[in-house]
Amino acid sequence: MKKIFLVLIVFYSLALSNELPELGSSSDSIISVFQEKKIRIQLLYQANLSPTVLKDPEINAYMEQLGKKLMNKSSLISTDPISFFIIQDRTINAFAMLGGVIGVHTGLIYAANSESELASVLAHEIAHITQKHLPRIIEAQSKDTFKTSLAMVFALLVARSNPQLANAAMQTAQAAAVQNTLDFTREHEKEADREGLKILSKSGFDERAFISFFKSLDEANRFSAGAAPSFLRTHPITLDRISDIEDRIKQIPYKQREDDLNFFLVRAKLQAFEGDPNTSINSLKTNIQNKSGVNQDAEYFALSYAYLRGGKLKNAQEAFHQIKHLRRLSPMVNELEANLLLKNQKLKELEQHYQEALLIFPNYKAYIYGLADVYLRTHKNKEAILLLEEYLSIYPLDANLYKLLATAHSKNRSLYKEYKNLSEFFYYSYDLKEAANQMTSAINSADASFYDKAKAEQRLKEIQAEIRLYENVQ
Repeated sequence: MKKIFLVLIVFYSLALSNELPELGSSSDSIISVFQEKKIRIQLLYQANLSPTVLKDPEINAYMEQLGKKLMNKSSLISTDPISFFIIQDRTINAFAMLGGVIGVHTGLIYAANSESELASVLAHEIAHITQKHLPRIIEAQSKDTFKTSLAMVFALLVARSNPQLANAAMQTAQAAAVQNTLDFTREHEKEADREGLKILSKSGFDERAFISFFKSLDEANRFSAGAAPSFLRTHPITLDRISDIEDRIKQIPYKQREDDLNFFLVRAKLQAFEGDPNTSINSLKTNIQNKSGVNQDAEYFALSYAYLRGGKLKNAQEAFHQIKHLRRLSPMVNELEANLLLKNQKLKELEQHYQEALLIFPNYKAYIYGLADVYLRTHKNKEAILLLEEYLSIYPLDANLYKLLATAHSKNRSLYKEYKNLSEFFYYSYDLKEAANQMTSAINSADASFYDKAKAEQRLKEIQAEIRLYENVQ
């Protein structure tokens, strides 16, 4: 494992516990811009490969939009990227990492009772990044702590092949690191709370959600033995943080905010696709009957998906009928209907459905992917290519669009364009070496023109230069 990983400290903000950073802090010189970018690429590459990282385009798009709304009100410089990924894990957690990467457990989304509560945690994590807490910790810590940090990194990287081993390694690393870093993390957490509260307020969310979520988290820790490091369940730092934030919130005028329907639908979709579908069906039916769910429409939404997973198409359609009036209020409801049409093999209707849905919710990624897929299924390769090229002008960094475009060109027997778009798919999936391999294949394609080869050779040089740059970063 390369030395660069020594600076990749995973900062579990809900498992660790921050006044403003000192201007001109030497932390900027500890980790270079190139080191952070290399870390970012390696992290996101591993996340793309991990089976525990959620690949659902709708849920990921929701998290990106929520994160972007908060980032726009932070002190983040516009050129500094922050990326989110969601881990399918029922534990309540979120963490910020070097390179501007934030991980969110599905358990956190379940635990949040409102969108403002979820936003409060994301704002807190964004504050960890904007205030450069990780570089500051690295600057202050000893070599022994670096070894612990490396163990935490290793746990993240092996999670793909052995989640249980990864969890054990992470717990060991955390236990060793907590005592050594406690003096720093208390201050960092207070600072992240204060800066996060500013971000939350400027973004229009309910500031009181900051407190309500922390209180529920503190209560959960006290009644869940072994679920978190013991000091989190008993240490008074949580009470100090709550008291500090409560004092600040008292100075802010109260504003009531209605939750976005999509927040509840995201939680519902996660529930529908977790575990055995029959178990989900029975649980959701009970919630609907007893009206015990947080949002009745979301319960029907989840029930329809759960029936769909269980192969009970008629029941899925009946559940959808209860919420079809929401089609103009949420793009996720339209996508559910699209899934029902696909399951029924009504491809002509599905094509029209996606075309109409894009008029209501322009540029919605799940619709673009879905419509392209319909075109490919019905051998409308030209239409698929035109669609994907149009939306790549809007989303030029979207790896999925390049992969679909490569498939469309493959069906059209255009080897050069297939390999060229596969190269971009791997590039934007953070696999630079495979991107170079695919671009080389494009250059060597029999159907590549002189102009095609020249363009591909130039792009290959750019990719290879980036590879060499990061290989030289230590």
